[in-house]
Amino acid sequence: MEASVLFDELTTNDGHVIGLITLNKARQLHALSADMFPLLRQQLLAWQTDKRVVSVLLTSTGEKAFCAGGDVKSLQQALVNTVGNTAKQQAVSEYFTAEYQVDYLLHNFGKPLIVWGDGIIMGGGLGLFMGASHRVVTETARIAMPEITIGLFPDVGATWFLNRLPQPGVGLFLGLTGASINARDAKYLGLSEYLIPSALQAKLLTELRALDWHADMVEHPTQVDTLLNTLYDDSLFAADNLSIHQEFFTGLSQKLNLTAVINEIEGHQHHSDWLQKGINKLLLGSPISAHILYQQITQYTDLSLADCFRLELDIAVNVCLHGDLVEGVRALLVDKDNQPDWLYKKIDHVPMSFVDSLLLSPWRGSAHPLDMLKFAS
Repeated sequence: MEASVLFDELTTNDGHVIGLITLNKARQLHALSADMFPLLRQQLLAWQTDKRVVSVLLTSTGEKAFCAGGDVKSLQQALVNTVGNTAKQQAVSEYFTAEYQVDYLLHNFGKPLIVWGDGIIMGGGLGLFMGASHRVVTETARIAMPEITIGLFPDVGATWFLNRLPQPGVGLFLGLTGASINARDAKYLGLSEYLIPSALQAKLLTELRALDWHADMVEHPTQVDTLLNTLYDDSLFAADNLSIHQEFFTGLSQKLNLTAVINEIEGHQHHSDWLQKGINKLLLGSPISAHILYQQITQYTDLSLADCFRLELDIAVNVCLHGDLVEGVRALLVDKDNQPDWLYKKIDHVPMSFVDSLLLSPWRGSAHPLDMLKFAS
């Protein structure tokens, strides 16, 4: 059986090393299974301290996806087949703790880390993508946080990066609707500075190996930035979807509560197929997920990255044990009947006391599985 993640070391012309990470589950759109996280973390930690390694490229096999997200189907099956809340909590905590540790390590890697964003980049895949210091999108990039459709919530650091988008209201809309955006949208939001045709990936590797890597490592990020900008070519890229609706998104950010936001979205007059697809996902999605996202966007705007991951682990455990995740995954990915029986049928039916309970940590102080993040570099 072939490995789910491939690692390679490419020697540069001047004797340094480029680390190459390739996600290798093309048939599953590189869904992140539990076995992949320790592999990624171990190799990243080794390269982080290896003075030969000047940069790392994170990519995937196939043409359809960089990564379509976490393997939530396997997670759901584990929850269904596990007896007792203590055992269920352990299973969920282990999966998300391992995932978030990798995401956090990427954010704090300290060397130029390039991600090649080709095809689908969703959910957990966006968590990997956003951790990289140099984020490339190709003409086929499709980016989304569609967790509302399965009863989860935008995690993998989304509490941090959705709150730091430069355009008001966009993070709120994308989180509530799971709307898919393209490469130019990513540029508009600052998710990527580099629009590079997919055909140039091999050229990127060749030129990375040919670089005269500066003796001072502080200069390496600038060297990579300069190289990526020489490959920039957006002539094949479709127009963005977001900018023409910015006034609408800004208006959403000025609403005083979730009900007002939902009413504004549902009542919005438009002629956009793209916008309508997102609205439809909201209308069919988990009301609990909508409430969680609204709290993430309005109540946790100033959390550090480490605190965001800790908060998201708290919510993930609570949602998997007490929320809509098991039913949402059943309806969309297991039975595929697309008829989830949500715990609450409408957004205004969800008691705020229930939402508040999902935000409470199952752990106290240093017992938190991600407590160590505050000590990370």
